[in-house]
Amino acid sequence: MTDILFKNINIIDGTGRKAYIGDVGVKDGKICTGEYPSAEVIDGNGLTLLPGFIDVHSHGDINYLDDFASLSKLSQGITTQVTGNCSISMFPIRDISDFTKFAKGFCGQPTFPENVSALSTPEGYAEELEKTQKRLNFAYYTGMGSLRLYAMGYSTDKPSERHMDIMKEMLARSIESGSLGLSTGLVYVPNCYSQKEEIFELLKVIKKYDAFYATHVRNESNRVIEAYDEALETAYEAGVTLFLSHFKAAGRTNWGKPHKILQKVSQYKAKGMKITLDHYPYLAGMTALNVSIPPEYRKDGNEKLAEYLADESIVEKIRQRMSAPVDDYENYVIACGGFDGVLVSSCPFDHSADGMTVSEYAEKVGMEPFEAYIDILRKNKGLGLAVYFHMCEDDLLEIAQYPDTVIGSDALFGMPGENIHPRAFGTFTQGYDLYVRNKGIFTAEEFVHRATGLAAERLGFKHKGVIADGYDADLILCDLSKLKATATYKNSNQVSEGIKTVYVNGKAAYTDGRLTGNFSGRVIKREK
Repeated sequence: MTDILFKNINIIDGTGRKAYIGDVGVKDGKICTGEYPSAEVIDGNGLTLLPGFIDVHSHGDINYLDDFASLSKLSQGITTQVTGNCSISMFPIRDISDFTKFAKGFCGQPTFPENVSALSTPEGYAEELEKTQKRLNFAYYTGMGSLRLYAMGYSTDKPSERHMDIMKEMLARSIESGSLGLSTGLVYVPNCYSQKEEIFELLKVIKKYDAFYATHVRNESNRVIEAYDEALETAYEAGVTLFLSHFKAAGRTNWGKPHKILQKVSQYKAKGMKITLDHYPYLAGMTALNVSIPPEYRKDGNEKLAEYLADESIVEKIRQRMSAPVDDYENYVIACGGFDGVLVSSCPFDHSADGMTVSEYAEKVGMEPFEAYIDILRKNKGLGLAVYFHMCEDDLLEIAQYPDTVIGSDALFGMPGENIHPRAFGTFTQGYDLYVRNKGIFTAEEFVHRATGLAAERLGFKHKGVIADGYDADLILCDLSKLKATATYKNSNQVSEGIKTVYVNGKAAYTDGRLTGNFSGRVIKREK
């Protein structure tokens, strides 16, 4: 007898083949097709069953203990998230104070388990993660920023041989403990100080274990071609599998460049290189509000940044550095065409600018935009999240259709009452609505394949992403005709329409707009 039987239901199985009507059973967390006696029978009339979506680029580990973060994932059909991206993983931690400063650069309110000391080693993190109750499945990378912080703090120096040995040992231990591989975020302190040679040394470890390399490249705007060249060359020389994170080109002067970069990606693929791109279906990105401050003023953490912002002579130096394009760091304000393109999403202390562009706030308070930007950061001790409008729809659609492209939310969080990027609650349902219903670039089956079967294949998840006998019962019960995101840039924390129930390993984790009491998520470790 099965635990659940979905009877006479429309099935999109994640392989890309055409939808069909059939029966799907669930027993002991696994899928079994065909008709069986069942404890619970669900009439599939008018409904569709999909494999659970796989979020290949997530920062959910920074808030993995929070129900708010889990709700954002499950309510759009995500049953598996891959975390530790963009150079930040929640281990290894040598100094909790330094690490908290580091994590707050990505998320104003990171959450830590009661036993923080467990995060000091890769093995401790893996053990802590296993025993933590999880609402969805969880896989993770090891962040190079975390490794560098552990080995040498916020130093801007080239790592010594001893520093490199520490990082390489920690990376090897983390992969032995289950990590998928290495992630970099080459715009973030302290990972932005890492040069190609240093990255290459760590990729030697990745090669040894046949693990993955995921990178947020060094520049996504004016030097975007050079940045992707660096990523492709380094991974090719090291002989490793490459994941290009949130693939895009930011800023009007860079629109059209993704076409040229994709041509280069195809050339490397033709040489035998394994490459996957992830992206999100929005024209704006999101990261820290302070990311456009030159890195020399961010390198010592947000408390020190707040001190710098209180010094008018330093603020004037920051103004001069931010006023024109430079090659030594990525200025998101310039990439957005100015402060009109920077929306303050959420701030931790003073909320007077939340939901406004910096220019709108400047007009409200009677300041010029740069002064207003500094004012917001001062009031929030250097913290806050911002949405950056800097992408082109033609580029987005070309990226989405590239045969090696999958989907990742890249979501960051504030507190439950704070506004965030709509991708946190809507990436996958927005993607379906935009690509299938509005633009017609994919059939429903093609989109679901990108979000499930293809993602699982690229990550080596052998029992995820497809509705087939013996696969894990990660499933979405939905009304496909109503499937859409409701989250917006100014009202982000809204659950998607059309999602009825989401099952994780055979247990209902989300239903009728709410989380259930089931914690059936599991850790997915790298297959050896």
